[in-house]
Amino acid sequence: MTSTGCLASCDCLQAPRLFSEHIQCALDQVKGETNWKAEIGDFNAGVFWTKQDSILDLLQKEVNKLSVSYSSKPFPKCKDAEKLFDGGTKCVLALVSSIYHLPLQQGQMLFERWHRFYVVLLTTLLRYSTTLLNSDTQSVAQSTGAIWELCSAVNNMPKDNKSSLVEKQKQVLELVNDALFELEEAKKTCPSESSEESSSQYDHSILIAGIGLVKTAKILLHKSLKSIQVNGHSETAQQVTDADTLGDVIDKTSETVDDFAVSLYSPVSVVEVRRTFKPLANHLSSLLAVFRESHFCTEQDVQWTTLLENAISHNDNKVSALVT
Repeated sequence: MTSTGCLASCDCLQAPRLFSEHIQCALDQVKGETNWKAEIGDFNAGVFWTKQDSILDLLQKEVNKLSVSYSSKPFPKCKDAEKLFDGGTKCVLALVSSIYHLPLQQGQMLFERWHRFYVVLLTTLLRYSTTLLNSDTQSVAQSTGAIWELCSAVNNMPKDNKSSLVEKQKQVLELVNDALFELEEAKKTCPSESSEESSSQYDHSILIAGIGLVKTAKILLHKSLKSIQVNGHSETAQQVTDADTLGDVIDKTSETVDDFAVSLYSPVSVVEVRRTFKPLANHLSSLLAVFRESHFCTEQDVQWTTLLENAISHNDNKVSALVT
């Protein structure tokens, strides 16, 4: 009697285990896939994103059903469990299928952004599936909330390559703002030029010149972001390529700024300043050049891009005169 009961209980765990296996398989497939479609001739963005929203809405509903059913014992009987997990499994399969219908021709940045989202969502689903069998109400609730949060975040995710670029540039601008803020704070504690120690005067002079170069980076990101938001499109292949090309350069901005900023903290490392200031100045010049060559840049941007070109050169020369 007891043995039969245990066996029945074990059988009833088969559905949730299979659900976990399906998610793991899907996750491995998405992580390891390299043969993405470069083009889909009949791709319709409106249809694709509407279908995407429907899949995620349905996923939330299926997760909610499972959470209610497995929040406490007794767990559903075998046939009921199979029906419950069948709905969840279909959502996972539909999700994976949708991944293969977002072609690279829509933009490398857009594709990579959504690919990361799919991996995070499937990873969260896998974690969620393991909590269902623990009969831990709090763990189930937390895992459910994590999935709902991810699905809700989709509303703010980019749906084209221009939007992907805007999202990325905002993140980089925030990091550069943080670096600049820290340097401004460091300036308050750095001995001023009136200090009697020549080394302190020297460090202060380098810090001020370095802040000028980082400020130039901030202004360049801020001004170009505004132009991208106003002038940017993702309707032609060239417009999509413009965003990807600019995005590749912007990716390196935060790291380049950070490398230089670290060298300015007291005590100033002249060797590190000498090593890092020129790469930053060259990077900003490259970023400006790529922006100018893109469709984001119009006649209205000529004046400020010229001023920033001069500012990059001016601040580069100021730092160079102090450390070389």
